[in-house]
Amino acid sequence: MSEQQAKLYDFLMRKHTTLQNQINSIPQLSIEEQSRLVDINQKYNTENQEKVNVLTRQLMEVSLQLKNMF
Repeated sequence: MSEQQAKLYDFLMRKHTTLQNQINSIPQLSIEEQSRLVDINQKYNTENQEKVNVLTRQLMEVSLQLKNMF
């Protein structure tokens, strides 16, 4: 692996970790709120779910870039 590839790999890994941390920091609905919903898999309100979706797409893109490096 060249030095440039190593730097790119390090950058992508830091970005991946940052995105995961951002997703984990988004507040989830309480257990009581979740139990009242029809969709038992819904863990976020609408606004927060949109944020999670955007961050998850970015995370998938970074993961794909990492995968394509090898």
